[in-house]
Amino acid sequence: MSGLFIRFEMVKAMSTTESLLFVVGRMFSGSKSEPKQLESVDDMMAFARMVNGG
Repeated sequence: MSGLFIRFEMVKAMSTTESLLFVVGRMFSGSKSEPKQLESVDDMMAFARMVNGG
C-alpha cells in the first residue's frame, strides 16, 4: 500500500510541475500564434514526444 501511495504522490508532483511549466511557457512565449492543427499521425507523434520530453 505504501508503494502505491508513493507512486500517486510522484504522479501528482509530475502533473503539477508540467502544469507550471506550461503556464510559464505561455506567459513568456514571444509569439501569440494560433494553435496548430494536428493533421497527420506524424504530427501527433511529434507532439506526444514533445509533451513527454522525448
